[in-house]
Amino acid sequence: MPARFTVRVTPSFQRDLEALPVSVQEKVLEAVKRLETNPFGSPPKIKKLKGKGVGQWRLEVWPYRVRYDVIKQEVALYRVRHRRDIYRE
Repeated sequence: MPARFTVRVTPSFQRDLEALPVSVQEKVLEAVKRLETNPFGSPPKIKKLKGKGVGQWRLEVWPYRVRYDVIKQEVALYRVRHRRDIYRE
């Protein structure tokens, strides 16, 4: 059985999620559930980002992106935004 990861939602992720349309929220939450079993999935849906700062991984839920980090057995969700805005921080 694969290792299980705990998904932790940050306040910034919660705010971003609540600002999205309900149909998009459902798609994002469905995709995030898959991170519990494999947060290091294959490209292009999951990708390791280069650079510094929080959110070193990204999950694609077209046209949105979820930025997160993996710390031991925990997945910390930081942001969910449109692809044109997610990297402007």
